[in-house]
Amino acid sequence: MKDSKNYSPEIESRKLHKRIRKAKQTKLVVLPYIKVAAVFVFAFVSSWLIQSQYLNQEQLAHEVEMREVSVPKGQINQIFLVDGSRIWLNSESTIEIPSIFTGDERVVKLSGEAFFEVAKDAKHPFKVKVEGQTIEVLGTSFNVRAYPNSSVIQTTLNTGKITLQTKKGKLAISPGEQTELDKATGDLTLKKVNPSNFDSWKDGRYEFVDEDLIEVFKVVERWYDVELIYSKEDFELMNFSGVIKRNNSIQHFLTLLGYSIPINYEINMEKVKISKVKEAKQTKN
Repeated sequence: MKDSKNYSPEIESRKLHKRIRKAKQTKLVVLPYIKVAAVFVFAFVSSWLIQSQYLNQEQLAHEVEMREVSVPKGQINQIFLVDGSRIWLNSESTIEIPSIFTGDERVVKLSGEAFFEVAKDAKHPFKVKVEGQTIEVLGTSFNVRAYPNSSVIQTTLNTGKITLQTKKGKLAISPGEQTELDKATGDLTLKKVNPSNFDSWKDGRYEFVDEDLIEVFKVVERWYDVELIYSKEDFELMNFSGVIKRNNSIQHFLTLLGYSIPINYEINMEKVKISKVKEAKQTKN
């Protein structure tokens, strides 16, 4: 490059051919010795690789630890895994993850609610084990709500494709679909939904669309770190639609609830007592 003005392709070509001829002559002399040496080198390297691989696998087996990450009420956390996957963990949720993924699968265990963005790896499928079902993915994003005090497990798919394995069989779901697993019966139902309504919590808000009010109460307790005291008979078979934000207070939710249901409430520190206003009985004259 420094002497580009004086560069001659013809001269350089002759030099190159001269070096090639010289290399071929040298190769003919030393080739037999190289073949013999290669046998010993190959045997040594192969033995070393096998031994090294065995020792590395044995070392990894000792180094791998199951780690438990828990998020208390009123908080949200993010976890970055060694494979490039990212997990949002919702309030009062726990996940068990290995310090290093080994073997043919990447397996985690969940209790509570989490949103997964799984790094694609066709040779090592990602599996989420929750009570009553196993979710298998290659690379996708989805939300799982599996709280112990809930009667169902919800799995909502945003992108990609996942397969659910339950005691009653397998089911593949596509983006925009949600499954509900009944814990008591093991029955699995499938329906179309707007996924953003079920993963908006990771952005600091919950979007409820005609959801069971008792289940909404459980979400509110986790999000605002409060205990709701109420009679189930007052609110069963009722649904709720609305948006609540985590940075608002419990009073904001109670105000929204009051727009659709006449209620009385009393806030005492972390305890909130809610009662439905009884309709006055009409008396005949």
